[in-house]
Amino acid sequence: METKTLQADLTLLSLPSGGNEPLFCRLYSPAGTGPFPTIVLFHGFPGKQLNIDWAVDLQKQGYNVLVTTYRGSWGSPGDFTFAHALEDAEAIMDEVLSEAFAATHHVDREAVTIVGHSMGGFVGLHAFAALPMIKSCVAISPFNFGLVGSLIHDYPEHEPTLLGVLERGAVFLNGSDAHALLSELKEHHETWNLLTLKEALAARDVLLVTSETDETSVKSLHHDLLVDASNFEELVVETDHNYIQNRDATFASWTSWLNAKKGSSSR
Repeated sequence: METKTLQADLTLLSLPSGGNEPLFCRLYSPAGTGPFPTIVLFHGFPGKQLNIDWAVDLQKQGYNVLVTTYRGSWGSPGDFTFAHALEDAEAIMDEVLSEAFAATHHVDREAVTIVGHSMGGFVGLHAFAALPMIKSCVAISPFNFGLVGSLIHDYPEHEPTLLGVLERGAVFLNGSDAHALLSELKEHHETWNLLTLKEALAARDVLLVTSETDETSVKSLHHDLLVDASNFEELVVETDHNYIQNRDATFASWTSWLNAKKGSSSR
C-alpha cells in the first residue's frame, strides 16, 4: 500500500464533552506520513493564556496538537464548572485514545501526552491518573484547586480573596458563578487535591514545570508539596504565571524533556 504524505493542517473539531454539549477544539496536524505523537493542550482558568504559539511550534516539530476547551469556555456551549472541566478533560482523552479518532487524525495512540497550564495542569493530572494508556504528562504551574479548597475550608477568613479571583475569571465563562465555584472547591477539596494522586502516578512519566516568581501557582504551595516524596521530574524556570517572560527558553526546556521521552519510546 502506498504511504500518503500529509500536509500540515489546522482543523476545527466538535468533540464529546463529559455531558451532552460538544466541545469546540482545534487540531494542528503536522506534515508527514503519520501516525504522529499527539499532545493534548489544556488551558487554565478562565483561559487568558491559550498557548496557541506553542501548538504551532509543536506542530512544526512533528506533533499533532489538540487545543481544547471546556463546557462554557471560549465558544463551547454549556455551563462552566470545575467539575465539568474535570469531566471534559477525561472525555477528551477518551476520544483521542479511541481507535476511530486515531485512524481519522493519524494519532499514535502509544505516544499521547497531556500538556496542561495552571488549571489545565490540574485537570490534566487528574485525567492522566485516570487513564493509564496516556504516555506522559507535562503540568506547567498546575494550580492545586483541591488544596486551595482545603485551606479555605480550614481558614474561611480568606474566602473573600479567593472569591474575588473567581469573580474576575467567571466573567469570561458561560453560566459560571463565583459563589458556586467556591462552593465546589470546598465540597470536593479532599478528592480534588493533587497530592492524593502521588501514589497513582508514582511510576508514570510526569514533568512539573514551575517558577520561583509565579505569582499565581505559588511554587511553595502548588509545586513543592507535589514534588516532595514523589518521583515526578521537575523543571524550575524564571518566568511569570502566564509564561510571557523568557517564553522561548522555557518552551525549549520542557519540550527537550518531551522529545527525549519520544525518542526513548521509539528505540
